[in-house]
Amino acid sequence: MRLTSRGMSVTQGHVRVPLSGKRIQTLYDSMSSIYDLLTRYERGSLKKALEIANPRENLLILEAGFGTGRTLVELAKKVGDTGEVYALDVSRTMTNRTHRILHRCNLSHRVNLVIGDARHTPFCDTVFDLVFSSYMLDLIDSDTIPRVLSEFKRLLKSTGSLVLVGLSKGSKWYDNMKLYEWAYRRSSLLFGACRPVLLVPYLQELGFKNVNRKYMRAGHLMPTEIAWANKDE
Repeated sequence: MRLTSRGMSVTQGHVRVPLSGKRIQTLYDSMSSIYDLLTRYERGSLKKALEIANPRENLLILEAGFGTGRTLVELAKKVGDTGEVYALDVSRTMTNRTHRILHRCNLSHRVNLVIGDARHTPFCDTVFDLVFSSYMLDLIDSDTIPRVLSEFKRLLKSTGSLVLVGLSKGSKWYDNMKLYEWAYRRSSLLFGACRPVLLVPYLQELGFKNVNRKYMRAGHLMPTEIAWANKDE
């Protein structure tokens, strides 16, 4: 991989993910019934990310890594009957749970649920107006993140935008996540296999335009970033 403008590799300083994709899939299958309880602190950051994404009628949207469908429900409401949402996740258990939620909300007709890998999606080039993904890339090993983001870029229309949310870290001693990373290296399963990732350098390296970042503490606790960008100017 090329070096960034600061002379550092994009992946430098990131803790590696020790678990295989299959192991993470199994973990999240087993967590599906309590996932919303465990991640309730994410609500504020997801709400802000949806405001930035600005989903609306007529748009064709992809959500990658939809989990139990909390943001998927909001996306489906926003696109109305003139838009459409596709949703991709590796977990069949999460997908089944999301299907039931969408049915209860009478939104199943607006959403296409797909079980698959974000590295190799089944979608055609340049079809989506918006790709949205939250708390997924912090589960993916550093060397694989560029492949996933390149796939997102392939799927976007020239006028399309990408919005990402993930566990991150700040520059102060109290939010630099050093202690978290130390514990993660010893038992990543205790943290749901999530570790902090800085997303902006990846987006810049892959040629996304108008790259922005908002840092916040989700639930007043977890350092989180929202990163967003356009495919083209």
